[in-house]
Amino acid sequence: MSEPLSPPPPVEPTTNDGDSSAGSTRSVSVSLMLRLGALMFVQYAALGLWSVTVGTYIGENTAPAGTAMFSSSFVGLAGIASAVGALVAPLLFGALADSWFRTDRMITLLNLACGAMLVLMWSSTNQWWFLAAIIGYYQCSVPALTLTHSLTLRHLAGSRELFSIVRASGTAGWILAMVIVGSLVPWYWGMPSKLVDASTWPMKMGATVHGVMIILSFALPKTMPQAGRGSWRTLLHGCRALLAMRPRLVRFLIVSFIATISAQFYNTFANLYLNNKGVENAATKLSLGQVVEIVCMLLLPVLLVRWGPKRVFMIGVVAWIVRFLCLAYGSTEGLGMALIYTAIMLHGVCYVFVYITGYIYVDHAATPHTQSAAQGMLAMATSGLGHFSGSLLSGFMQARYLTPAGVEVPPYDWRSFYMVAAGVSVVALVLFFVLMGFKREVMPDDIDPHEAV
Repeated sequence: MSEPLSPPPPVEPTTNDGDSSAGSTRSVSVSLMLRLGALMFVQYAALGLWSVTVGTYIGENTAPAGTAMFSSSFVGLAGIASAVGALVAPLLFGALADSWFRTDRMITLLNLACGAMLVLMWSSTNQWWFLAAIIGYYQCSVPALTLTHSLTLRHLAGSRELFSIVRASGTAGWILAMVIVGSLVPWYWGMPSKLVDASTWPMKMGATVHGVMIILSFALPKTMPQAGRGSWRTLLHGCRALLAMRPRLVRFLIVSFIATISAQFYNTFANLYLNNKGVENAATKLSLGQVVEIVCMLLLPVLLVRWGPKRVFMIGVVAWIVRFLCLAYGSTEGLGMALIYTAIMLHGVCYVFVYITGYIYVDHAATPHTQSAAQGMLAMATSGLGHFSGSLLSGFMQARYLTPAGVEVPPYDWRSFYMVAAGVSVVALVLFFVLMGFKREVMPDDIDPHEAV
């Protein structure tokens, strides 16, 4: 039985295209949808151009291979960078956007910083400078993505069912980025895709797209802070009150944290896994997961009403278990290759049913004055603590199963590596039942904060 929760406070009505607040019922103009869609498309394309292949870049330049710039287990260490960027930065920048600065201008400045960090990354000749640059990148890119979601949800207030459609354009940008790196560039240059993945060119292209994003951001709707200038104590009190009023939100954040620990086993190592297995055009094949992701996003509004958010989330966690089992037993021969393709395509279910459900729920659970900060708390729990823990665990498992000390040619025991990830997802599923239960919740039109998750 769910505990009683206070309803969110009423908010003022807004206009179609300017500054807006959550909670009003209104139509959304085509012009606004196109601008928000373009924002998502370019923002995710910039990240997708290089982040998928960076594991291969590091792996192919780990001593004694390539430039020998990186040491064993550095793939997992570099994966920590994205998690570190999500520990504090999203909440910090979310609070700034809620109370002090325009969200659209903050997105502009953060993309400028992202481009600068990519320049430092591709020019680095030392693994520690590279690590510093990639940490700096994620300190800016994670809050940029969080603010992108916050800005989109804010301008879609009253029509939040459109969020998954707008967010699908971000996935389309990611797919295009992976096709460019995984197929078009190798075809145009006449070289194997693995050589492109192992080069600095994906980072150079990513920096260029961040420049495009800076230009595009000036066409974003003007998005002023909602809470008015206040003290940090006021902001922290607001976040604390939000958690106190929404005990289900606290439990949801805990479950989300555990569920996303195993994400780094796929995010960081999938491209290296396919290249190591001898799969051609690895980045392009990984984009099949994003194709399914778009389908899942378009279906999500219907599924949330039909099944309820708890069952949608649970199906997402089960999909993670199946995905890792498929990777553990995958090979390039016969049924093994079918298992690899199944694992790739399950990525869409894994991501949308866990992460996107979380974005929508947290937006409904927050008050209008804490929406950006609430999204920051979710990012801290998932992309921050969850991915940080997963990076440490996957890095340790890499050193144990993929690049053992004293072995010049790593044996790459992928089965043991991915069975560990499957075990973590099983723990998340059990915790889900313990903390959240399995009562079916059907919502007629919208997600009610009293019932969601």
